[in-house]
Amino acid sequence: MRRLVVRELRTLADFVAAQEVARRVWGFEDRQLPSTFDLQVVGHVGGLTAGAFAGGELVGFVHGLARTNLRQPCHHSHLLAVRPEFRGRGVSVRLKFFQRSWCLERGIRLVTWTYDPLLVLNARLNLVRLRARACAFLPDVYGELGGLYGGLPTDRFEVHWNLARPEVGRAAQGRAPEPRRAEDLPRADPRHMPTASRVAVEIPSGAPALYASDPAAALRARRALRRTAGALFERGYEATALVARGDTALYVFER
Repeated sequence: MRRLVVRELRTLADFVAAQEVARRVWGFEDRQLPSTFDLQVVGHVGGLTAGAFAGGELVGFVHGLARTNLRQPCHHSHLLAVRPEFRGRGVSVRLKFFQRSWCLERGIRLVTWTYDPLLVLNARLNLVRLRARACAFLPDVYGELGGLYGGLPTDRFEVHWNLARPEVGRAAQGRAPEPRRAEDLPRADPRHMPTASRVAVEIPSGAPALYASDPAAALRARRALRRTAGALFERGYEATALVARGDTALYVFER
């Protein structure tokens, strides 16, 4: 890949390019895309929109704003998108650690965001590569979005990324080891809720293609995870890792 440069977005042309990346990634209608006005004003009032450029061409961006309803200064990372042909090349990681450095320079030590918990690649980025933790379940946050999500409810995990934690610092240096084995952990599902300090929850690993190829199976998986993860979060667990294993993956929940 051509040399990657990450910097803040500043010009109207930058923001139009970010809007086009969002269109390609999510397949949303125009009314659901971030407006260039919103992308511009966030930087003016103290938020961040940063982009990753390869050969001068925008290939991904991250966008966030101040969050004021927690007990400490917090940045909420609202959008992260990387063009499909550039995935698997570390672009998302570079964008997130640029965001981390930007926040630490301003005395911000907590970043939050939400993600679709059935997207295995996103889960591994968040929990394994970045060492964030999912600590809350938010049912149907955005309503029906369409695009790659089809008609599914937009259930999300909320992530808290404590930037000063030692494991996050090690991850920023490229030292993020794979999680421990999960196959031997007690399994939690809608019919059984173990009481161990570490438990595993199984999900299919075929999303987002599964959303189009078998929407009924995707909806069943969504509903099962809603019941299981919701109950675990209420009991004080956090999702700390995800282990992929072929057609399925295992979330690790700890308390």
